Amino acid sequence: MKILFVKSSHIRIAGMALALDRMGHEIIEYPESGEEIRADEEAEKRFGGFLSSRENEDLDFIISYVFSSAVARQAHKRGIKYAVYGMDSPMYFTYEPVYPRLPECYLFYFDYTEYTRVKQMGYTNAYYLPLASDIIWTENLVVTDEEIAKHQCGISFIGGLYTDNLYDRVLHHFSQEMQDTFSDILESCAFCWDGTDRMAPLLTPRLIEDMKRSCPVIFENTYGLSEDYYVKQQFFNRKLTNIERTLLLELLAEQFALRLYTGEKEKAPKNVARYPEADYLSDAFKIFFSGKINLNITLRSIESGIPLRVFDIMSVGGFVLSNYQKEMTQLFEEDKEIVLFRTPEELLDKAAYYLAHDNERLRIGLNGYRKVKEHYSYGCQMQKLIGIITEGT
Repeated sequence: MKILFVKSSHIRIAGMALALDRMGHEIIEYPESGEEIRADEEAEKRFGGFLSSRENEDLDFIISYVFSSAVARQAHKRGIKYAVYGMDSPMYFTYEPVYPRLPECYLFYFDYTEYTRVKQMGYTNAYYLPLASDIIWTENLVVTDEEIAKHQCGISFIGGLYTDNLYDRVLHHFSQEMQDTFSDILESCAFCWDGTDRMAPLLTPRLIEDMKRSCPVIFENTYGLSEDYYVKQQFFNRKLTNIERTLLLELLAEQFALRLYTGEKEKAPKNVARYPEADYLSDAFKIFFSGKINLNITLRSIESGIPLRVFDIMSVGGFVLSNYQKEMTQLFEEDKEIVLFRTPEELLDKAAYYLAHDNERLRIGLNGYRKVKEHYSYGCQMQKLIGIITEGT
């Protein structure tokens, strides 16, 4: 098959295109990103001209990590199928009112809760497809003894703390009474990972209207999402993630050696050793391989799905200690392939246990690697995706 790959300017992952190439498909990489095509009228014209110049080449479909309405428009004009295998949840731009619903668009969501939502909204070409890792690439990854020594640590976390968030930027627009209400909402939802959505019932129509009167700028672009859902995801959940990641890292650092790899400029939480952001195409996987415990604290906007970090840790045999997400126990066997916590106390207990039990920790890491290799490589997922696009299966 002949496939046009449209890269992303902010998702630096090559696994999907590499897997398709290894499967024997001809991959054509478009030089501009989907974000550029979406944001610039001239870039869209260039993309349309590129498609027109190849109309006689039997292009089978276009694929990208990020949805672009401009790509969808140009694909629709020519009857070319357009697949999006999203790395983010929510996939905000797929809630636009027109272009995601075009018959040429095939949208693959890794969060089953989000997938269910868009199906209920009438999206006929929406599918559930968990994320993956590039097993072939990681199996050929060379990690020297010096690199293992450099990255070896008890607990590590690669990711942002979301210290730059909408909540903190606009909080001063609200009355003290409303700020207190916000604090109550965050407090009632924080540090509980049992699959229950505690926040949605608290975002009443009256609260949303009060927020709109106090700070209308928040609602200038909701991407087509309902206002309560947008507020939940963009306003509250990013702040909630900031609170949880910061305080959990501080709690762990009181007892254990912990490294935080982040690109944020802010000072690290108390007692946490801050390291520069790990390059995701090289150093990150060496860190996953070298450390004892790889921590995952899921961004709260991911409602039930499994973030990419988990699959990538497992792809090198790393041990994953993660907050509970519903799909983690559906895709992996708890305490045999992945270890989960549902409260801060459970996190501390399990961190102490597995730091003291090397053989169990290594065995779980190996089991996780085997599961990802067999079921969640990019090769596996691309085969499923192509089957859906070409055969409807």
